[in-house]
Amino acid sequence: MKKTAAVIMALIFLLSLSACTFTMRAGTSAPDTDTPDAASENGSKEDAQAKENTAAQDSDDAPSKENASGEDGAHVLRLGGDSAELDGVAAEEFDYVWKIDPGKESEWYEGEEPETDAAVYIAHDIWYYPALDESGFSKEVYDDETEWVYRYTAEGLTDYIFSTLPVLGSALPSEMMHTAEEAYENKVLHITKAGTYILEGSWKGQIFVDLGDRDETFADESAKIKLILNGADVECSCAPAIIFYSAYECDNGWEDRESYGAEVDTSNAGVTVEIADGTENSFTGANVFRLLKAKYKSEGSTVQKKAHKTDGAFYSFVSMNVNGGETGAGILNVRSTTFEGIGSELHLTVNGGHVNVYSQDDGINVNEDDVSVFTMNGGVLHIFAGLGAEGDCIDSNGYITVNGGLIAAGTPSGSDEVLDSNCGNVENGGEVITVGSGRGMGFFGGGGFQPPDGAFPGGIFDPAEGFGEGTFTPPEGGFFGGMFDPSEGFGGGTFTPPEGGFGGRSGPPEGFGGMRQPPEASDEEAPQPPEDGTEEDG
Repeated sequence: MKKTAAVIMALIFLLSLSACTFTMRAGTSAPDTDTPDAASENGSKEDAQAKENTAAQDSDDAPSKENASGEDGAHVLRLGGDSAELDGVAAEEFDYVWKIDPGKESEWYEGEEPETDAAVYIAHDIWYYPALDESGFSKEVYDDETEWVYRYTAEGLTDYIFSTLPVLGSALPSEMMHTAEEAYENKVLHITKAGTYILEGSWKGQIFVDLGDRDETFADESAKIKLILNGADVECSCAPAIIFYSAYECDNGWEDRESYGAEVDTSNAGVTVEIADGTENSFTGANVFRLLKAKYKSEGSTVQKKAHKTDGAFYSFVSMNVNGGETGAGILNVRSTTFEGIGSELHLTVNGGHVNVYSQDDGINVNEDDVSVFTMNGGVLHIFAGLGAEGDCIDSNGYITVNGGLIAAGTPSGSDEVLDSNCGNVENGGEVITVGSGRGMGFFGGGGFQPPDGAFPGGIFDPAEGFGEGTFTPPEGGFFGGMFDPSEGFGGGTFTPPEGGFGGRSGPPEGFGGMRQPPEASDEEAPQPPEDGTEEDG
């Protein structure tokens, strides 16, 4: 049996995260890491000077070392806003720019093409959705969905669709379009070699992991990357903050299977993200909606080949693991400014750490129809999603499986479902607390949280409506085994919502100090939770 008061505490905690954690900039508080010289000691003395820059970045040549994370053999990738160093050696920058225009048949590049075998380099070749004439859009059905459609203007190509945007309400979502000037300012930090990298510091732009030809890396077990987040703050205004584009796919035989299920083993995934203990890391990014090639997928088809589409601020084209450190005390904040939070084109598994997602559409999306599995094995996952026109907290085109850990997920009233899967949900352990619009409230056979009548306005918890009157006093020791102690975080242990509640679906009001600081504590005695329905079946 669960105390309703405990569930209410968890919900308060969920909203406190949206107020206090999602925009914290962790890079400024990251511990300094000594980075010993990583110049290659292979080869002759005559070659050493010529090879210094690239050898220091080569994962095969760089010597092993013990780092702040305790990871032996890892490379330290230190971010400096618009510059970066790998093991103390500056990454080379190239004035190489990606271009796309509906008046031309295909995308192209301009400038100095990177010709380097370095493990890390910088360029200006970010993929983004270009600013188009809004009067050129029309609503049409494309691939069974009604979307805003913009057609090619190049001679002989006007029958082809150049791009689409989602229909989110009555207005065109122009915030998803960006100018070439804005895109140029968002530099791309390319990681091109397999290995373990410790990421620390701040970056204005995108991190792009490309370990080689995707047809080859897909089944190449050596094409793996482990990214240890050690106080990293990455912000991209026109595209995802990070993209894992090319790496090993641990479930590379999925297309040959005849049936699929809710259990999938991603322990050997090509992408692993580890949240270092005692650090807070933030990734803020946008989406790139559908850009299409002027070619159909097959003869007789009206569906065109896709050029680019990345829906999440933290996005992987292959299966991905998110792990915590030894104690699981590290924090990863993912914030989407235009669309989804974390996305994977196949599977996503959370094994540990503390992950907070704040998104305009889906908080988490795994998108291979009837195949993808989102798995929660451990750690804490908080999601506040659907802050735009719609969105689910977790949206799986296949399955949702919970084996352990804690999920606390909420959406504003009028949004989509809290937890949504095409093929079903499986609970083998862990704890799930959901709160939202009423659609998708039941997670495992009606196991979602529904407060008793009269407990909150309208009989359900609605963040847009606030808490009504009164204050909330948390128990001594804080929430969830002490992982978050309101007596410290709220300066006195009493939580008093601002007048009128949270006042909107896009986030807390200015009373929260720009979403960085909680409100002042109240000196008034706080009433206890309502007497009716003091216990809830678990």
